[in-house]
Amino acid sequence: MLPLACLYGFHGAGGTLLEVKRLDLPAGSAPDAVYHWLWQPAGSDGWQKLGFVAMASEPQQYRRFAEGELWFDAAGARLQLGGQQQQLAAGSPDGWQASVSAWLQAQR
Repeated sequence: MLPLACLYGFHGAGGTLLEVKRLDLPAGSAPDAVYHWLWQPAGSDGWQKLGFVAMASEPQQYRRFAEGELWFDAAGARLQLGGQQQQLAAGSPDGWQASVSAWLQAQR
């Protein structure tokens, strides 16, 4: 299993969103190889990597992806993807590390 850290985790009825950092890559590796924003729709076994575009931290945490937008704080998040909005609570699901590790290894 790959060594991973979950930097942010959110979940809700619509799915799970994680920002994961790979801990096995050397210093100087490309940020898009180290950091991954991953979306797993409810009922799906797979993950979708969101294409990071931009971020801001004021007045609240914000991320823009090629696929949509995310606003979040310590309590939860609002994710807009493909014209649908998801309300997500903060926290990562049990078993995320094995699932994400397997998915990342399959992407090579």
